[in-house]
Amino acid sequence: MKIKRGLIVLVSACFLCTSLAGTAQASKWGDILGSVLGGGSSSGSSSSYKTVNLAGKVIDTHQVPIQGISVVYESETGRTWSTHTDARGNYRMTVPYDTRGYITLSGKEWRTERHDLYTGTWETNVYNQKMHHDYITGKVTDRYQNPMQWVKLTFEQEGGMNGVVTVYTDENGNYKATLPNDASYWVVISQDGYKTIRNTDYLYGDYTRDYTMYEE
Repeated sequence: MKIKRGLIVLVSACFLCTSLAGTAQASKWGDILGSVLGGGSSSGSSSSYKTVNLAGKVIDTHQVPIQGISVVYESETGRTWSTHTDARGNYRMTVPYDTRGYITLSGKEWRTERHDLYTGTWETNVYNQKMHHDYITGKVTDRYQNPMQWVKLTFEQEGGMNGVVTVYTDENGNYKATLPNDASYWVVISQDGYKTIRNTDYLYGDYTRDYTMYEE
């Protein structure tokens, strides 16, 4: 009785697929029937589940590996995969094969890098990246090369889109300024009793900029 009932279901399903031949519904019902009978999904739908490895190394401007960098791959469909670099600056993760998207690398005090990326059909896709800091450093001295404390430095990106970054020198005349972008900035350096320095400069993370101030 069970065998007879199964044959009836099978014949009915085949009749339905035939009646919908040439349509999207036929393909859908064909996949469902294949699943019921243990045949698996069609070859056209299985390719979307293939994966490849995405791996690489992240280093700084001195070729030193950077640990703890966040690595995120985002496909064009909006799905994301992420990992972090290890003590040797290496990372590795499994992502969909043959897709286009973006890879973003970021970390505290490092300039974020974001680039287009295509995951090919190779078993392992290699993407290496060199990163630099998002801050500049320097020293302010007087005409006699003595360090100057509490000197005010302001950095305003041209166009005024990112506000003003303000820092002060420490007891050794040193300063450190984290900048939102590598770009051209209006720079103003001031302290009571000294001539104010005003200039424009293209500032890139990891740059060192020293300044000398003169009495009024």
